[in-house]
Amino acid sequence: MTKGNINSLHIAEKYGVSSETIRKDLLYLEQQGIAKKGYGGAVIASEMRELSFARKVMEHQEQKTQIAKAAVDIVEDGSSLLLDSGSTVLCIAEQIALKKNVTVFTNSLKSAQCLSNYGVRVYLLGGEVRSTSNAVVGGWALEALREIRVDLAFMGTSGFCQRQGPCIENFNECDVKRAMIHSAVKTAVVADSSKAQSNALVQFARWEELDLLITNAGADPATLEALRKKIKVITV
Repeated sequence: MTKGNINSLHIAEKYGVSSETIRKDLLYLEQQGIAKKGYGGAVIASEMRELSFARKVMEHQEQKTQIAKAAVDIVEDGSSLLLDSGSTVLCIAEQIALKKNVTVFTNSLKSAQCLSNYGVRVYLLGGEVRSTSNAVVGGWALEALREIRVDLAFMGTSGFCQRQGPCIENFNECDVKRAMIHSAVKTAVVADSSKAQSNALVQFARWEELDLLITNAGADPATLEALRKKIKVITV
């Protein structure tokens, strides 16, 4: 595989299997939303469809705002928080000034700027900045997360359709999210209902490892019922 692409013939030769076997495997990956079949091979789906942060911010704005309000409601005055780089999490940052004496750690350039403008005490994790998501990732960010322990972490997701937990497009952001889970007493995922019908490459946690999912009531009732068997769900 090179830069998100695989060639069917090369993979068949490498593993000593038939091209028909590879074709069936690629078809399965396409059905799972992980890859997109093309002539002679496939492309990782996330390489094709990771949207810019500006585009994500514009989608489902009303639902994200309602979800953010519900998230802020569970934040106690004087608490410490972790915010990741998700667009729904940015909506939380825009409302967190309603709380008193909170301390926020984040790997989101947008959230850090927003919180600073509101006079909230905010610490920006260090590292490499991903241009697509404005997220700070890498070893510096992971090292900082190992040194802190916060009351609550809020995380976004790119989708979780037919997966055992929330997913993200990028491995580096996945590493940061996993580190955030370990650095927080409790972790909440915030996701509008469209995420129940979408998918992404990397699963960063199982639902059982998390404490709360906040979503809007537009999600499929059967999906919500299945999720409630694994995690507490708040719908708005």
